[in-house]
Amino acid sequence: MYCRVSLNSQQDVNRTLLLQYCTNSKITGNVTQQVTTTNQFKMRAALRHLCQHGAEALKPKKVNSKPVAALQDFYVAKPSREVWHRPLVSKRVANDIRKQAIRDGTYGTFDADNGIGWEPSWDLILHSNRHKSPRVAADIQPPKKITKRIQHRQERAQTIEQNLQQQQQLLDNYYTEKEQARVQDKSFEARFKRMLRVGGGR
Repeated sequence: MYCRVSLNSQQDVNRTLLLQYCTNSKITGNVTQQVTTTNQFKMRAALRHLCQHGAEALKPKKVNSKPVAALQDFYVAKPSREVWHRPLVSKRVANDIRKQAIRDGTYGTFDADNGIGWEPSWDLILHSNRHKSPRVAADIQPPKKITKRIQHRQERAQTIEQNLQQQQQLLDNYYTEKEQARVQDKSFEARFKRMLRVGGGR
């Protein structure tokens, strides 16, 4: 059991000694120095990594693995290759530290001595998928694909207008051809062909 106390009075010193006696801890040296060492020891590993490495603790690293040699045949069974190592501070733990800094009001700066706070620039690493810039700038992005129906809409409108101008002439031609087809050839050859095609005729 650890407790951060203020040693401004003799009562605080006595309380600290009593806590250490209850936890069966060995009392050596100065009480103030021992409490400070205990508080530093309590710092979680993620905060220690952030204090030592900063933003690099949130990034994965590419390293060269060691080659594995076979002892009997004296050859390299597994050559060295580049592998990715996980970041020292996982995203889950980093999110916890960030939220705690927001609740404590220390978001915006990071105290590397005490492991308190959070740097806003680390959000770009922690939430990299939220801050990805588009491959093409927003002002020069290619337009969306337009369907052929919309592309040829103007041409179809012009074709319809031209056909409307010739509407009466087209109707006259249609009915004339239909009337001419109704007039049958009265010759024997034409009548014989109709009988073979229809099965009878007049």
